[in-house]
Amino acid sequence: MLEEILLQQFILYPKMDPQDAVKLIYQQEFGPEHMIANEKKALAQLKQEMAALGPVMDGEALYESIGNGLCRLNLRPCLRRGVPAEDICRMFVETAQSAKGDKKRFWQGIRVLQKLAEEGETPFDPVELDVFLVHYPSKAPAVHHSLVYQIAYQPAYRVIAQKKVKDYFTRVRENG
Repeated sequence: MLEEILLQQFILYPKMDPQDAVKLIYQQEFGPEHMIANEKKALAQLKQEMAALGPVMDGEALYESIGNGLCRLNLRPCLRRGVPAEDICRMFVETAQSAKGDKKRFWQGIRVLQKLAEEGETPFDPVELDVFLVHYPSKAPAVHHSLVYQIAYQPAYRVIAQKKVKDYFTRVRENG
């Protein structure tokens, strides 16, 4: 499953580098648990981020599955659809509260990434990945997207349980 998701992401985002791939594996395993210190602050930050967004990017889906029952809910399509920041934040916080990652599974995911790199299936060289991992702490902290990725794709999303997203948009359609 992770291998398929990584291969799909490499097609969607060919400028990914090892840092971006590791971020995806981290999010797939741990969800957004590292992001929520204070719900009010998270909402204020989300509102500020949404207010600064430009138009929907070419090919930008409402959400992208990242495995383990999680997805990246893209903010620009949400904004275009009129989804309130409060609703996004509520799903985000609920997901963070239920996220339970496992470092052993995370490192197994890294081994999947290394295998793909060795087989030439990544947009980056296996040596680039090795160099990144040599400097990546064993405690497996969350990382930001690389500068190249940020410039190319302007990521704006929240990691949310995919079921919450689907249920939310089903309710919106039924009530809408």
